[in-house]
Amino acid sequence: MLDQGIITELRAIAPGCVYPDEPMAKHTSFGLGGPADVYVQPLDEGSLKECAAFLKDAGVAIKILGRGTNLLVRSGGIEGAVLSTEQALSTLRADGGVVTVGSGIPLSGLLSFCAESGLTGLEPLAGIPGSVGGAAVMNAGSYDVWFADHLESVVVFEPGEGSVQVAGSELDASYRRMGIPEGHVVERVVLTLAEESPTTVAARLQEIIERKWRTQPVGMRSAGCVFRNFPDKAAWALIDSVGLVGARIGGAVVSDVHANFILNDRGATPEDVEELITLIRERVSDHTGRDLETEVEIVGRRAH
Repeated sequence: MLDQGIITELRAIAPGCVYPDEPMAKHTSFGLGGPADVYVQPLDEGSLKECAAFLKDAGVAIKILGRGTNLLVRSGGIEGAVLSTEQALSTLRADGGVVTVGSGIPLSGLLSFCAESGLTGLEPLAGIPGSVGGAAVMNAGSYDVWFADHLESVVVFEPGEGSVQVAGSELDASYRRMGIPEGHVVERVVLTLAEESPTTVAARLQEIIERKWRTQPVGMRSAGCVFRNFPDKAAWALIDSVGLVGARIGGAVVSDVHANFILNDRGATPEDVEELITLIRERVSDHTGRDLETEVEIVGRRAH
């Protein structure tokens, strides 16, 4: 529970955008999660940075949230403040093949903009949920195309400090990691793309979306892929090989369309999902000797 004075100050900085004891189930793709002590969704960049600086000075833990994908929030909720980037960091413009995009923009929104603008290169990322900020931090990738492949630069800030622009070539990008300095928040990214006919880009984008509809549980409550792949073996194949397709704990179930997805089905709890993650890791380790590493971030307090 946060001191009321902190709530009052946040409301002065971002009027109408401060929600104490906000259920995180409303803000995650899993549709799960207990309350954050306070959820703040500033409407502009200045307010977001001012809220972040104030919270840091007050010693309040900050969780930056984009679209709430790739995230499992436990039933006990999140201690401290959740700061949403969705409204505040929403720049989106193109100058030729150079695109500047705020971290709060949905990745799907960026891809649609690129199709309309006749800019190609990112189409294989279609179907990946989440925000541009999440795609940048995680170096989102699909079909051997990675966000880092087109990253010209990224602008980041530390709460209470100024913004810094870092060239993409200076980042140590790798699988599911961009190498953005710890404690920094992605403000916006600059991408370099090739120019092509909007019709051609849109058709390619639709083709990839339809392919993923056939191979992933689109439309179901999930957080995307749960585990990281190995260089020589996909996580779904390992889960399939140990007979866990369709495995269920409570309302959490391993998808029978893509075994690296856990679905919130029939009213799952965060505990159901976390217990199923543990079961999968143990079974795969026991039978294959491989230790699966979670791609989904698990945060928050355990339920009492």
